[in-house]
Amino acid sequence: MTRSIVSGKRGRSKRRYRLLLSSLVQRPVSAPHQVFDLSLGHGIFRILSQRDFLWGLLAVCGVVAPIILIILIVVGAAVTSGYSHASDPISQLAAEGSPHPGWVSTGFITYGIMILGFGFLLYRSVREHRIAWLVLLFYVLHGVGFLLGGIFADDSRTAEAASTTSGILHNVWIIIGCSSFLGGMLVFAWLKRNDPVWWLIARIFIVFLIIILLTFIISQIPALAAAEGVLQRIYGVLSIILIEIAAIRLLITLKKRRVDSGEPLDL
Repeated sequence: MTRSIVSGKRGRSKRRYRLLLSSLVQRPVSAPHQVFDLSLGHGIFRILSQRDFLWGLLAVCGVVAPIILIILIVVGAAVTSGYSHASDPISQLAAEGSPHPGWVSTGFITYGIMILGFGFLLYRSVREHRIAWLVLLFYVLHGVGFLLGGIFADDSRTAEAASTTSGILHNVWIIIGCSSFLGGMLVFAWLKRNDPVWWLIARIFIVFLIIILLTFIISQIPALAAAEGVLQRIYGVLSIILIEIAAIRLLITLKKRRVDSGEPLDL
């Protein structure tokens, strides 16, 4: 009698273990998006379990990345004696021989990494269009351009300074990064032009992008070198406004769709 009871308990225990193991094995196959589901937890773990947390995080990257870059540029300029925001380009803060190059270099690298994630979010929000891949391509070039622009130092603008490989690579990648931003945002605005939520924003973007392009072209004219700093900042401020508007609009859209549907979002 005792042996039968013990064997019965062992049998039930074995069955429970087998069911547990089978659920662990089958769950990733039957529901891959729930493998790391922590919705049964509490507090922050419940938030982290939501699939749309990733999209919100990428939108926040778009909001925060330009702010970090601006702060580091301002700090770098403040600790660099003789630097002029009106006439000196931003890259001079991280050029060869600059007293504190780390501030702006860190800003370029951080911005490049974070904007890659934001670019992927922009792509996901228009992925139903056939040319949506252009948004991703342009933003990959934009992010990588600033990332490598921060790794390679610009040449000093002093009269005796000679061109270096690092300075050439810096200028090439920064130009690629800036021009790719124009391409990526223009394609994104064009694809969003008929969206009832985005139509006005898309048209504002197109106007801003035309102004930014003209500013970028004018800044390359040697005769206007004395105003290069001002032109760069006009370009930068307008670009940042576009990024911030897009990022905040996406955050609002994510929140609204989450509240309306009550389900994890799949942009």
